[in-house]
Amino acid sequence: MSNPSEMPKSVEKIAEKARELEAIYDVVQDPLVLIDSDYRIQRANLATIKFAKNYNFEDVLDKPCYEILYQRTDVCPYCPTINARNKEQSGVKTQPNPTSREIFFRMEEKKQTLQLEFYPYPKNEGEYWIVEKISDVTKQKEKEEESFRMRNLASLGILISGIAHELNNPLTGISLTLQNLKANWQNATHEQIEKRLDMIKNDISRAAIIVSDIISFAKSDKVKATLGDIIDTINRAKDTVVRLYPHLSKNINWKLVYDHEYQFPFHPAKMERLFMNLFRNSLQAFDYRPGEITIDVRKTKNWIHIIVEDDAGGIPESIIQKIFDPFFTNNKSGTGTGLGLSICYSIVKEHDGNITVKSSEQKTRFTISFPVTSDITETAV
Repeated sequence: MSNPSEMPKSVEKIAEKARELEAIYDVVQDPLVLIDSDYRIQRANLATIKFAKNYNFEDVLDKPCYEILYQRTDVCPYCPTINARNKEQSGVKTQPNPTSREIFFRMEEKKQTLQLEFYPYPKNEGEYWIVEKISDVTKQKEKEEESFRMRNLASLGILISGIAHELNNPLTGISLTLQNLKANWQNATHEQIEKRLDMIKNDISRAAIIVSDIISFAKSDKVKATLGDIIDTINRAKDTVVRLYPHLSKNINWKLVYDHEYQFPFHPAKMERLFMNLFRNSLQAFDYRPGEITIDVRKTKNWIHIIVEDDAGGIPESIIQKIFDPFFTNNKSGTGTGLGLSICYSIVKEHDGNITVKSSEQKTRFTISFPVTSDITETAV
């Protein structure tokens, strides 16, 4: 038999352990509540008292949890206990599992976002109590919403900059043509005037297509392709860039190499913009210096490859992996937007193609590859 004198010591030890557990329980900053199967609070930590407000420990114990915690007159609709009972009444017996949910809660005109976590505690056979943990995630959610708004603003900034970047090409063309027309209209022939008006018309059409693309920006439709001549498209892009940047292209030798005029489905306006951006990128790299831009068009079994190479000095290895990133620019003049090559990348991907870049021996080579079907049209030259 146990020594009766040892009993008080055992009780004291148990009481000491209980006080230690209570101290640990009260250190937790989030409310922790033990709720019995009748929705009544059996244990609560100090954070629960602060959360409930105007209550002390004696007031909350053995009181309905929904009344003390949430000022409700009936059981919370998301309560795991009531949900388990409803299933039992339907003849379905389930093992309780930890659950969680997020709710909006208003207290004293203050709106809070609460994360509720429910952990089943087996009390007796077939009977479970619930340990509920309440976390105020209002500030966290506000930060997430602010971060979401900032990401949206950043996306909007990219979109707006892309629009400005794309519209700048046709607008520059219109401006230069109007300046030329204004300076020479008295001496120009009818044919010359008509030619310049056609150039303006073409630039306006380009701008209209860009605006149309922006309007359909949110649509995930596949790019609408029509049968086109890639050599003709490349030549148009080159002529447009030379017209838009006469001083940059003055000392540039253009070399177009191909053995067939290939026709395959693509979006003509977007494909022209792709090569315009690539050519402009090369011209800006030359920075008025003389050089050569080579465009080589080849075909393998199921692919068309267009290789654009310049000898403008190459791209440093430290940045070559970043050149397709939006807003990245190595233009020291500060005039570049850093969107030209990212737009090229997007257009290539819209056509299910690939674009790669290599730089060596003061040269930069872009290789663009598009998948083609066996019915591609080849015209020998």
